[in-house]
Amino acid sequence: MSNISIDIIKVRQPIGTIYVGKISPNLLLQMSTVDRRRIVEDDEVLGIQRDLKPEKVSQIKNYLSSIDATFPNSIIVNTTSNFIKNETDTKIDIEVNDSTFTIIDGQHRVEGFRENVLNNFELIIAIFKDLKIEQQANIFSTINSQQTKVDPSHNLNLELDSRVYTPVKMIIEVAQSFNFDKDSPWTNNIRLLGSGSKGIISLSAFVKPILNLVYPENDYYLIKNELTKIEETQFPKFENFNYKIERFPFWEFYKRKDQKSIYKILLNYFQALSIILEKDWMNSDSLLNKTTGYNASMKLFKDVFMLGLERGELSYDFFFNKLSGLKKLNGAINSVNFGASGLKASNDLYLEMKKNIS
Repeated sequence: MSNISIDIIKVRQPIGTIYVGKISPNLLLQMSTVDRRRIVEDDEVLGIQRDLKPEKVSQIKNYLSSIDATFPNSIIVNTTSNFIKNETDTKIDIEVNDSTFTIIDGQHRVEGFRENVLNNFELIIAIFKDLKIEQQANIFSTINSQQTKVDPSHNLNLELDSRVYTPVKMIIEVAQSFNFDKDSPWTNNIRLLGSGSKGIISLSAFVKPILNLVYPENDYYLIKNELTKIEETQFPKFENFNYKIERFPFWEFYKRKDQKSIYKILLNYFQALSIILEKDWMNSDSLLNKTTGYNASMKLFKDVFMLGLERGELSYDFFFNKLSGLKKLNGAINSVNFGASGLKASNDLYLEMKKNIS
């Protein structure tokens, strides 16, 4: 077996010494194993890691194709003394073996490099030595459960600073229009960071269902790459992005940078909905404007929008006529009838709404 030499910084903490260095992704893949939950002889063996999520790996691979891809945080691994052949204060010589390292945290990031050669990428690696299984599990648990998660709405707000006009940036601006436009039925009811608004729905919850009508989430970095290939004053044609209109009806609007039309169409829909369901609209006892009801109404919007698109009619009058049958539900969209929250409650409400539209 061959050895590699890694320049390291020794970091001493109560759990022991951590060796911090750098390594190529391909070499780390060659030298790593992952202790996942598994079944052995009909008995469950509780490994440290969760099952690998293919969609998450795919998203990471897309991200790695971007020109400014970075993983500034370290991949955390454990090794054992028998793999370390020599050690100084600044260097360790370690055996290259397919089980040299056990990945404690970062399995999806590492897997994103498999069959994805990037010669310009190095990974920061934090190496523990001779940790017990329970210690490794505790580190994994602490990293993935105790850290404060960033508010999704905060992440969306950061997109506004992007120099390129991504679909996310466009739909955030649409949401801002709904919150500040005096003619909008959502005025001051979307919680925008820094606005002081105590609205009924968060920016993240409002934006997500609309974004789902624009493009598939996993393609975010592919779209961003197209935007960064050209001058800031230009806009790509996205010729290789053939999204079906039945699935992503707002994609063609985005390609034309036609934010105004998206806003106007949604405004017509929400204005009609707010009149027909006036007892529920912005009623704190109703589900309609909370995430559960909003998700249901956006699923309904897609159905009605496609009908209007076929007829070339997306006016307020069109939406009002199509939605008029919802008057039967006026004042009844609450947790007693549909459950307090969750996917089932949202889907039940959507099916009931769909049943009642003309």
